[in-house]
Amino acid sequence: MGEAEKTKVDPVEEEISDSLPCPEGDIFDLPTVAEITNAFNEIAELPNKLTSKLGEMKAEKELEIVELEKQLSNPDLTEEEREAILKQIKEKKDYIDNVILGEFKEEIDKIIEDIEKYIEDLSDILSPFWDKEPPNRDWQKEARDAFEELLQEFHTYIPTKIAELVSKLVPINFTVNILGLDINILKLVTSPAYQKELKDQIAGKNFVTQIVSKQKRLKEVNEEIEEFVVNHTSTGKTDPVTGNYVVTLDNAEKLKALRDEKEQLEKEIAELYDKKSEWVDKFFQLIPEEFRQFDGEFGVLDDEAKAKLTWKYIKTKIKEYIQNWFVAAFQKLIGIFQKIWDLLGLPDGPWTELTDIMNMDIGALIRERIQSIKDKWEETKVGKGIKIKKLKKEIEELEEKLADPDISMADHIKLSEELKLKIEEKEKLEDELLEEMDKFHADVREALEGLNIFGYDIIKIIGGKIESATASLEEEIAEISLAFEDFKMNWHKKIMFDWVTIVKKFLTAIGLGPLFDFLLLTWCDFLKLIGMPTNIGLNIVGVAGLVAITKKETKNSPRKIKEEGNVDGIAYTKVKNESQVDQTEFSVTTGTGTLHAFVNGVEIEHGSGVTISGGTATFDTAPLTQSEYDSGISKDVSLIRI
Repeated sequence: MGEAEKTKVDPVEEEISDSLPCPEGDIFDLPTVAEITNAFNEIAELPNKLTSKLGEMKAEKELEIVELEKQLSNPDLTEEEREAILKQIKEKKDYIDNVILGEFKEEIDKIIEDIEKYIEDLSDILSPFWDKEPPNRDWQKEARDAFEELLQEFHTYIPTKIAELVSKLVPINFTVNILGLDINILKLVTSPAYQKELKDQIAGKNFVTQIVSKQKRLKEVNEEIEEFVVNHTSTGKTDPVTGNYVVTLDNAEKLKALRDEKEQLEKEIAELYDKKSEWVDKFFQLIPEEFRQFDGEFGVLDDEAKAKLTWKYIKTKIKEYIQNWFVAAFQKLIGIFQKIWDLLGLPDGPWTELTDIMNMDIGALIRERIQSIKDKWEETKVGKGIKIKKLKKEIEELEEKLADPDISMADHIKLSEELKLKIEEKEKLEDELLEEMDKFHADVREALEGLNIFGYDIIKIIGGKIESATASLEEEIAEISLAFEDFKMNWHKKIMFDWVTIVKKFLTAIGLGPLFDFLLLTWCDFLKLIGMPTNIGLNIVGVAGLVAITKKETKNSPRKIKEEGNVDGIAYTKVKNESQVDQTEFSVTTGTGTLHAFVNGVEIEHGSGVTISGGTATFDTAPLTQSEYDSGISKDVSLIRI
């Protein structure tokens, strides 16, 4: 390398994860939104860092060139010295053109292209969770929202699939009305297109489509007007005396028509924006106050934020609906199969604890936490607001007096000085009010971050602090409230499903053993189901002197062995095939003790239709008759040895 090729700018040294977090555990071993997003942000931030570094190198060389050019103004330079400086300047300019803006830029453009492709591919895989927001794409915000919703989807997917199995014994209506929308829960977790349709409906995407179409036409009209004016004023007929452009009737009418169309399009676009806001607000205003706003103290949410929070609220209510149904369904199943339940001697369900969890008032919890802070801020805001208002009135009065043409010079000087002091006092109070508001916001955040529920603090619940995440305080509070509500539902699910694992014998005996396939599904299993790769397949090669990138291993916790009730002594058969029409003998190969035989939950006792010997039950008549099979009927045979 020549002298001009040396640079003082330190190279970019970055570590990126080799994969997104994918621990093999239950709902408390899931990666947080922060962990996933921060791993993604390491990659998403690289293009800007690399472009900035290239700019730094270019600026450094340009500064060196400026310093050399200053030396050329020295009249005492010899011709030899001047030639040497000019040579250095040329070398540095060549370095900028050929290396920085040539070789380096080409290599960086390739890295950026690979990163963009990775992100676009990932966003396509995660559709409909990932909402692309052109024209001003914000990868980090898009990814944060997508990963957050993906985690929430995991918590909805498993209970819904289990509910689908349980519904064969206890019917459930999978269509629920939330905020005036009829939502098919089962379709929601199986059809990405249906989920996107619902989200688009809430966000008023039909208005957006119309707006985009009209904006496109408005751009065309503006270009036509500009082209029309340029063409007709530069080449049109002119008055031979004045030289002015002669406007013909045809030209005037065409120009007027274009301008009228422009005005109409601008009016229609404004109206569509208003209609979109009204549409989004229609759903948003139905959300309880604690999940949407606090009388406007914290700022104003835009339509996109409102739509996002509305969708989060809907997903939380879906969880609540399913969880409440589970409690009722399991209680009903115990009632239907009471004899089997009593025989197994299993523990009662945690019904009281589940009811207490469901009745927890998250809104009241948050209001209690921040009420004193709000009251103090309100007192400060009102007090300083009254003083500022009084000063504004006094300033207006002084300005009116100063505007009097008959005012004396002495009074003018006196009043001007008084006005200056009043303005300074008002500005000081306004600055103090802004400082108080910033403190108020900080105090609210701190108070909410100190909250805990079931022993988990708010930061853990919402997934930790996410680097580069931007949101208004209004949105933060709404998200924290919804995060609490969502976590409440997850805790309810945990308590209930922990009990479900204990009563595995009962559920297996009544044909619900397959629900454990879903109950034991991990986060990694779920990602495989939706086709999302966790490996970050980016082979980014460093650029000597500019970029040094290394991969770091993502540490994931191993799959936990989940303790669950055993099914020793339990056998279940769904008798529904033609080959089983004449089957009379059924057996259980595990367990000890007395064998009990059930058909559709009704015990058939030894000597009264069945002969029991060891682990085998032989029915006098096959449980499934030919006529029943021909009618499409099936029978459940359960054997319990205890």
